Order: sequence, then C-alpha cells, then structure tokens
Amino acid sequence: MKNITYKLFPVLISLLFVFPILKENFSSMITIVICLNTLLYKISARNYKSVNLKILWLTIPFWIILFRSVFSDNYTESINHISHSLFFLIIPITFSAIPKEFFKLEKINSYLFILKTVCFIIAIIYIVSFLVNVPSWQYEVVTQNVSVFRDYIYDKFKAFVIHPTYYTSMLIFCCAHSLERVLNKRKYYEITFLLMFLMITILLLARLNIILMLATFFYILLFRNKLSIIMKVGTFAISLCVVGTLIYFTPGIQERFSELYNSFNVKPKDVSYDSTNARKAIFDCSVSLSKENLLSGVGFENLQSQLNSCYESNYNSDFYKQHNYMTHNYYLYILCSSGVFGLLIYLIYLFNIVKIAIRKKDFLFNLFMLNVLIVCLIEDYLFRHYGLLYFNLLLMCFIQYSKSIPLESLEKK
Repeated sequence: MKNITYKLFPVLISLLFVFPILKENFSSMITIVICLNTLLYKISARNYKSVNLKILWLTIPFWIILFRSVFSDNYTESINHISHSLFFLIIPITFSAIPKEFFKLEKINSYLFILKTVCFIIAIIYIVSFLVNVPSWQYEVVTQNVSVFRDYIYDKFKAFVIHPTYYTSMLIFCCAHSLERVLNKRKYYEITFLLMFLMITILLLARLNIILMLATFFYILLFRNKLSIIMKVGTFAISLCVVGTLIYFTPGIQERFSELYNSFNVKPKDVSYDSTNARKAIFDCSVSLSKENLLSGVGFENLQSQLNSCYESNYNSDFYKQHNYMTHNYYLYILCSSGVFGLLIYLIYLFNIVKIAIRKKDFLFNLFMLNVLIVCLIEDYLFRHYGLLYFNLLLMCFIQYSKSIPLESLEKK
C-alpha cells in the first residue's frame, strides 16, 4: 500500500493541474482523491506526525468564513460560502503532508508544463469553436464595447466554463515561466506558448490582465535575462511589433479601454450599462454596506441579498438581475461579510504569505503573488472555484518547493 500510494502522488498532482479545462466537480473529486491517497500513505508508512502548526496560518480564510457563519441566520446560504472556501483548508494541510520530493524543480516544471499545455489547448478550442460557429462577417462587429469573440466565449461557449479574467490571470504566470525558459534556458519551443498566450489574452479583451501581461512580458525581456544590449534592443523591437500588430487587428480593444473613461461616472440606467459603470455601482454599494456594518459585517449569507437591495435602491437598471454580482473585490467581500476584524485577520494572513514569498526571493513566486493580489481588487477571485484552486495549488507548490530547496530559486535552476 505504501509503494502504491507513493507512486500515485505525481500522477494525481499532475492530473489536478488539468483543472482549467475540467468542470468544477471533477477537479474537486481529484482533490479529494489526493487527500485520501495522502492519508493512506501516512497510515501505511506509519507516519503519524501531526500537522505543522505553521501550516494553519495558510488556512485562515476558511476559519474567518466558518466562524462568521456560526452566527448565520440562513445556514443554507452559509454552507455555500463555507464550501467555496474549503480549498483554503484542504489543500494547505494535504499538500504539506505530501513528501517533498514531489515538489523538486523537475516536478514543478512538469506540473507547470501540463498547466501551460492545458491553457494552450483551451485557447485553440476557443478559436476553432469561434471560427466554426460564428459567421465571418461578424468577426469585426463590436457591440456595447465588446467584440464578438469575447461575447461568444463569455456567453455562448458552453463546452467548459472558465471566466476570461480567471483564465488570463493564469496565462500571465504561464507566459512568465515560458519566457524565462526561452531567454535563460534556450527552450525555444516555449515561444509557441508565448505567442498563443499573448494573442488569446488580447482577443479576450481582459483589460487589467492585458496590462499585467504586457508589463510582465517586457520587464522579463529587459531585466530578467543575460542577453547583450544589442540582443535586448532587437528582441524588444520585434516583440513590440508583434504585440502592436495583435492589438491593432483585435476588434473592440480601443472601445474596451475607452469605456473606462467614458462610463466611469455614468450610472447604469435601464439597459444602458457596461462592465465599467456596473463595476462602479458594485463598488459603491460594497463600500456603503461596509460602512453601515463596519464591525461585524452583514454575514456571508446575507451579502448577495444586501447588495441586490442596494442596486435596486440606487440604480434604475436591471444589470444586477442578469447575473448575481457580488463585490467584485475579494477584500471587500471579506470586509462586507465579516467586518473590519475579519478583514484585519485576512490581511495578517496575506502579510504572512507575502513575507514567505519575499524571503524566498523567487521571481516567479513573487509575480504569482502580486498578480493574485491585484486581480483580487477587481474580482471575487478567491471565492470562485478556479481562482481559489489555482491560488492554493500554486502557493503550496511554491512553499513545498522552497522547503525542499530553501536557498535556491525556481527560475534560476
């Protein structure tokens, strides 16, 4: 039993990295199987060592949500929020118990190659499905500042569902990993990943992630390699031309960014709304709820209904009736629901993991953390399945890798 469970670890962990293309229940099932395999391994190896108490710091968000939900007046809705936060509990405890040899450099790179390959396949499927199902005369149509491609992927593509913001946030990290390997390890086949990730991020019109992607790309190109000045200038010029061409020929990208300026101070009205003024309305209502319930919050179970009431009272529009819009800001999600003390505890949790990342001096680890912290400003990123799984999975891989080789850096190996 010990040998069987031991050999299953790399297979199961690798399988979990396929999660972006899986339905939520499948990736949850794989996580449960990893938990059971870890338990059986510990029992068969007669290793009954208790969980390292330091790991419990990584489970703090789960306890914030669970503790506040104890005082719930709607347990049916509270269970939903508790279940969404379970990865904060399960993944840190389980992965901390997996033998560290499964998080050495070659293993981490193999897991990331699987993640990049899956993301590449998703991009191919998106493009092929779009070309097959959308008439060519519609390709350049832009409606309400949204291209037909983004609208098709966001609303009509149903083979698997992952929000463009969540998907493209993963692509930023994948792009950084590939570019480092191209420049420092001469793994030129990774250029295929780079081009696809850049193209699909721009095509999906994910504004923040386009900016973060390009900033990351050009930072690595200029400062994270040992190329000569001439090579840097030449590579930068070629990359700038490629990116500029992609942006120039992408329908809707100018309208998408212009919307930020044109709609920011325009309230949603009737059916006249877009992602910018809808987000502004969501933010204003979230701040209002936070101020009114500063100490204890409204409770996770009441958050959606309280926000909907605010939308209804302040906006003559049905934008919130089309979708359930929560805070679109994970920090406000914690503050609105659990109050200032819940937010303070959550910030302590963030401080600890940021401190771990900074102490390890690993560029990819720090980039990963920075990207997640920024995206949490515009999305309930760690509430949704894909964001929560991606964050905890990568976080534990980095932490376990750092423990196995404390003084070495992933991108330098």
